Amino acid sequence: MQTALITGTSRGIGQYIARAMAKAGYNLVLVSRSATEVEALAVELRAAGTRAVVVAADLTDHASLQRIVRIAGEEFGGVDVLVNNAGGDPQHEFDQMSWAQNENIFRLNVLAPMELTHLLLPGMLERGRGHVVNISSLAGRIGFPYTEAYAAAKDGLIAFTRVLRSDYRGRGVSASVIVLGAIRDAGQGQRTSDELGMKMPRAGTSAASDVAKAVLTAVRRDRTEIVVMPGPGRLLKAVMDLFPGFGPAMNQMAGANETIRKVIELRKSE
Repeated sequence: MQTALITGTSRGIGQYIARAMAKAGYNLVLVSRSATEVEALAVELRAAGTRAVVVAADLTDHASLQRIVRIAGEEFGGVDVLVNNAGGDPQHEFDQMSWAQNENIFRLNVLAPMELTHLLLPGMLERGRGHVVNISSLAGRIGFPYTEAYAAAKDGLIAFTRVLRSDYRGRGVSASVIVLGAIRDAGQGQRTSDELGMKMPRAGTSAASDVAKAVLTAVRRDRTEIVVMPGPGRLLKAVMDLFPGFGPAMNQMAGANETIRKVIELRKSE
């Protein structure tokens, strides 16, 4: 039986991914900063017959990443699938955050996934099999307001995945990236909407369960990139790649700029 290590499993999208991976028959290493919520998930999954271990860890800390890998090795002998799901953005204005805050965003969203991959890669290569799935976002391509560090990190994660896949796929270790649009039911977008007292519309958004399905598809079919958004998501992403000015214009038309401004003002009042 293969083992999957999933980060960011205390709530939101990570829990959907964990349940899908458990149903697919994987042993699970559930990683989160907070142990309480993820322990409840582990109890649920164990009751259904899944072997699951919980590791509470700060992904921005080098020693914590090493401890995650050590525990995974002790419990299951190694990791076959790594799902780098943890991430997020405090949704503040770039110039109003300290440099340390911006650096922490970058470390959580791209450096931690890279370092965790670097730590697990030797074992995968030794066994001749492995798959890394990175959860990215369209934020890096559409010029979403006040996401400077977050957007740079998520775009960087796409580039990292592409090169990793090219370099190691021939040796049995592949990589895929899941590029998320707006996700309802879970995730930062849903939490922000709840804070603002707004309802996430079904039109233009995808369900959190769609992300979990995309992760399984990426591994089973060895897909390079999956865009999770309704309609012709890959085509829209391609258009934004060709015409960078389209993203900000689309944000303006869709009312995203106004919504994010409300979020910024809410953060200032906290």
